[in-house]
Order: sequence, then structure tokens, then C-alpha cells
Amino acid sequence: MKRTSALIIVAPMALAIIALLVLPLLVDKDKIVDLAAAMLREQTGATLAIGGDIGLRLFPGVGVSLEDVSLTMPEERQPAMRVRSLQLGLQLLPLLSREVAIERLELTGLEYQVAATAPEDKVDTGTLSDAQLDAYYAQRRRERGSATSAAGVLAIPLALNVATLKVDDSRLVLEGAGGNAPTIIELHRFQARDLNLQGRPVSLEAEVDIPGERPLRLDVAATLLADQGQQLLDIEDLELTASGAAAEPVKLAASGRAQLERQAVALQLEVELGATRGQGNVAYTALESPVITADMHFNRFDPAILALAGPDAAPATDSQGDGDGDTPLPLAGLRDLDTRATLVIDEAVLAGHKLRNVQLQLRALEGVIEVQPLRAELYGGQVVAQATFNGRHNTATLTTTGTVDDLDIAAALAGAARPALATGRASLKWDLQAAGRTRNQLVNALAGPISLQTSEVVLQDIAIQRLLCEAVALTNKETLSAQFPATTHFQALAADLRLGDGTAHLQPLRAELDHIGLTGTGSYTLLEGDFDATFKARLSPGLESLDRACRVSKRLTAIDWPLDCKGNIEGEPTQWCKVDTAQIVRDLSVNEAQRKIEKKAGKLLEKLFN
Repeated sequence: MKRTSALIIVAPMALAIIALLVLPLLVDKDKIVDLAAAMLREQTGATLAIGGDIGLRLFPGVGVSLEDVSLTMPEERQPAMRVRSLQLGLQLLPLLSREVAIERLELTGLEYQVAATAPEDKVDTGTLSDAQLDAYYAQRRRERGSATSAAGVLAIPLALNVATLKVDDSRLVLEGAGGNAPTIIELHRFQARDLNLQGRPVSLEAEVDIPGERPLRLDVAATLLADQGQQLLDIEDLELTASGAAAEPVKLAASGRAQLERQAVALQLEVELGATRGQGNVAYTALESPVITADMHFNRFDPAILALAGPDAAPATDSQGDGDGDTPLPLAGLRDLDTRATLVIDEAVLAGHKLRNVQLQLRALEGVIEVQPLRAELYGGQVVAQATFNGRHNTATLTTTGTVDDLDIAAALAGAARPALATGRASLKWDLQAAGRTRNQLVNALAGPISLQTSEVVLQDIAIQRLLCEAVALTNKETLSAQFPATTHFQALAADLRLGDGTAHLQPLRAELDHIGLTGTGSYTLLEGDFDATFKARLSPGLESLDRACRVSKRLTAIDWPLDCKGNIEGEPTQWCKVDTAQIVRDLSVNEAQRKIEKKAGKLLEKLFN
């Protein structure tokens, strides 16, 4: 705690205590003020001024009343602290043995002004070269080691022993640097019972408002034990409610211990935000790595609950979060993180997708974020994934491997706000890498294999069997009479994909339908959602069971039936695919010509040998 901060409470107490030490001079209040001011200046360097009345009494207890009190810190022109009214009550008997026992200290209209400090020389890592970044990380590690060895004991200039401390109608003014508007913290009510530094329980209550564009209200109740000799602060019970920071009030309950000399605190936390509940342990160590260690369990997590309160807050948050994809990645902020976290979340909503039973281990240091591993249930399937995002240098890299087993395709499409194009189950396996300076660059640079296996897949609004049967009927010079479903039922569907240059390449796709086999190649652009694929269908004689006009002769089973599919994922599925009948006619002509040539050649050979 800085000396100026401690004086918020200490200075008024010091003033009253100094005055009481000269009780024999009660007949001359001006001398008391002069002596108190001189002693306070000698011990703290502060200048005391009292512009209002001074009241002193001895019975039934010693009381001091001061009005319009101001305190000016050294090298400051304006008073740093003003108190409209100060009331002090002391026990009489301890004074007779030259001890001070404060029964009551009440401050009304306290205003404490904190002068703007020169901004820290914070390094903008976004302007550094890769070599400079390496030097920056090394320097920061050296500074942390120096700070650890230089950590010292926190001392408060006066002993704090107050039975009841009350502060009402007060405020703290933090002047803005560079001419910016000040930050005002309004302390409507603060009360402490048995304020001490000897390890006895201290009961605290406070009501605080922070005005602004989105006002914040804090209600605090706590029981603390402060031991200055041991440099410990035990938090027996802390309850805090914050209103205005999110769409719903945030409630926090905590207990734990702070080691002041080490600048470290370890807490057991319970958090409540709307329907979200969380509990676990959080530790902070300013001089060690990791700075923050968390082990938390949440019943649910949804970034939407963190939206700032107010009618216009959520849209603003969304737009800032999404960006246009070409905005530079926020690497400077990531480089300041030094965190290790273990999280268990019963239900999480990420990018619109609902995950259940999430287990996650995360380490963030010097711009590198490692997730080792992530386990979750996703749309009825099981996800196991690892990922490393490396933002140490100006070009970030991403590596990720993982699997998804038995995912519900329809639920996944709905979660992605995509049209209900298919049903069935799917399993994925991937091993991907990327590098870039923006989100779009990372997506376009994704490279590596993805394998897809499916079961019971049904395509909606795409009737591949009908398309092929229409082409067969055309070659048979007949028309279809049966009613075909507007869907495609796959007996088997699998694909090998390879990402590169922002495109997923099919290499190849293999599928089986009733009496039809498909193989194909194609591409899908990750950002635009455009696809272009060509499939070769092989027909079997059993196709006739669907419609008499679909009967397939040997000459029809001998050729590949080309099926072209092209469009955008947001387009109309019924317009995506068509059979290339012109190619079929050409293939049939070639096969027929070849058949005739082979027939004639056979006759010639027969005559020759006969």
C-alpha cells in the first residue's frame, strides 16, 4: 500500500491522536492545532489545515470534532484530501496510561484526490521486430527475478486500532493522465469494526458507485484478519455484488490468504452470474510465474452473459469481437498473459456451438497459448483436441490435432446456423498448421489433412438417384414413372481432405448408394463457402428396381456417369448438381465404336484362323 493511499484513513486519525496527546492545553485550541500540524508535517510531510470549528470534550468519554479539514501532501499545491466533518471518540481510562483506544471515528464528506502519475513506459510489443521481442521477453524475466529478491515488508505509518470506523458521502478522485477526464469513485458508505493490524477479525461493509457511461455499483461485506508483523491478510469471508458490469449482477464469495511481502494471494471462489455458477481456487503471485493460477468448475459458460449492461451493449460487443477478419491479431495483449488454468465446464457455448462436459488445461506465457488437452461432448460426439497458438513473434502460428467421434450432423449444422442439408453421424480427424497476422490470414493458411467417415447420411433436397435415373431413362428413350424421394440416402460416405491456400481439397470422396457407386474430387473455399466437385458414378443392373426406365445394360455399366456439383453453401441445394449427359453420349459413342471395331476385328481373326 502506498503512503498516500494509507493516509486516507491514517491522516485523520493521526490528527486526532496528536491533539489528544496535548490535552493539558485544552484551554487553547489554536495551540493544539499548531502543534498537531507541526507533528504531522514532521512524521508524514503533509500540511494540515482546519477551516472550521474544533470541538473537544472529556466526559463521559473523550471526543474530538473537526470541520473542514484539509491535508496537502509534499510538493503538491492543492490539498490531496479534504474532510467536511470528522468525529472522534476515545476511551478515557487508556489515555491516563498514555495509550490511545479509539472508540469511534466518523468521516463525512471525505474527498481524496490522487494526482495523475506519469504513464508507465509500457512497451508496445506490436512495434517490435522478432529479435526485439526475444530481448523483451528476456528482460521481463530478469525484472521478475529482481523484483522477487527486492520484495519488502509493507508498513503502515500508524497503528490502526479503531473500534468503529465510518466513512459516509465521500469520494476518491483519480486524475486522468494527459488531460483526460478524472475517474471518480463514490463511497456512499463504509464501515469497519475493530480495525486493527494485530490479527483480530475486522468486519467491513461498503457501498461504492463508479459513475461513467455504464455506471458500476459495488456492495461489499467482508471479515478480514490483518497481521502486520507476519505480513498476512486472512480473508475469512468476502461477499461482493457488482451491478452494471454485465447484463446481470455478478456475485462473488471468497476466502483465503494474502501474503503481503510476497505480493501473493490464494483464494477459494464462488461466482454467480445469472444462471452461471462457478467455484474453485484462484492464486495470484505478482513476482512469480505463472502470475495467475486457476482451477475452476462452472456449470455453464456463454460469452453472451459477459455483455455489458445497457440496450446498446451487446451489439457493440459483438461487432468488436468479430471484426472484419483483416484486423491485426491482438498479440500485444496476449503477450502480457502469464496464466495456468484447469477448467471443467458442464455446458459451454462457443461460436454458437454447445459443448458439454468440457475439460480444459491451458497455459499462456509470452504470447504462447497451449491447450493440452481439450475434451468435450459436441452434438452427441466426443472431441479430443490439442492446440498451440504462438504469438511470440509478429507472425502468429497455430498447430492443432484432434478427433471428433460420432457427431450428429444435423445438430452441428443447426449450431452453425447453416441450412439443414444433411442428417446422420460423422467422425473427423485432423492435423493442421497455419501462420498469419490476421484471422483471415490464419484461415487461408490452414494446411494439413482431414479425414471424414460417416454413417446413415441423408442429403436433403438433393436427389442423386433421380438425377442419374433421368439420365439413364434418356439414353433408353423412355420417361420415369416412379416417384423418387427428394433426398439421397448413402450406405457409405467417406472423404480425405487436404487444406491449403484457404481451400479444402477432396482427395477423393467415396460413396455408396443403392446400386450406385461414387468417387469424386473437388474443392471448397473456407472463407467464401464456394464449392466445385465432379463425381463419377458407376451403375449396377439393380438400378432397374427403382424404375423400369432405369434398366442398365452392359454398355451403360461400362461407362462413368459424370455428376457435376457447384455452388455456394448458402445457395439453393436443388440447383447444385446435374448429370453431364453430353459426356455420357460421348462415352457411349466411343464405347459403341470400340465395340463395333472389336466385333469386326473378331470376325477377321476368325476368318483368318479358319
